[in-house]
Amino acid sequence: MQKINITSIVMSHLNSLRDDGGTFLWSDVAVFFGAPLVTGALFGYFGGAISKDAFGQSITAFSVFAALLLSVQVALYNVSLRPISAPEDRRKRKQFDEVNMTRFELMKDLNDNVSYLILLSVCFVTIFLAAYVMDWKGAWVSAAGFAIYAHFFLTLLMVVKRASIVFSRAYESV
Repeated sequence: MQKINITSIVMSHLNSLRDDGGTFLWSDVAVFFGAPLVTGALFGYFGGAISKDAFGQSITAFSVFAALLLSVQVALYNVSLRPISAPEDRRKRKQFDEVNMTRFELMKDLNDNVSYLILLSVCFVTIFLAAYVMDWKGAWVSAAGFAIYAHFFLTLLMVVKRASIVFSRAYESV
């Protein structure tokens, strides 16, 4: 059972929602989890509906995302292996050590977030496949689907921002 236990991926992702001092940011939890639930509920309340075709297209989209995110994870791993040489100047070395530690923490958080997005993609493919095959309908199904899209979108934005920082820093050190 341990081989399919995904709690470590979810917990690592949640752990990445901390500030630089290590304080858990409840505001991030509200944005990444609460906002999608509220928008999904509003979507369902106001009669929004996700069609069967949209569920079918979602299966394709999340399948593609899973594959692309795996390749992002490989790229991140390659960037993390790249050594960065310390400056000769002792005064600059302290700043270098701090930047290098920040880089390591950012890479770890980014890996945790990408792993979480891959997990979400796989779970969402399964959920949307079930909705498509079983022809689930109704406001609650559309509300849940909308919340899923919103949560994935917000988490993906965070990953894009963090990846941009990591890759920009990697290019600066060339």
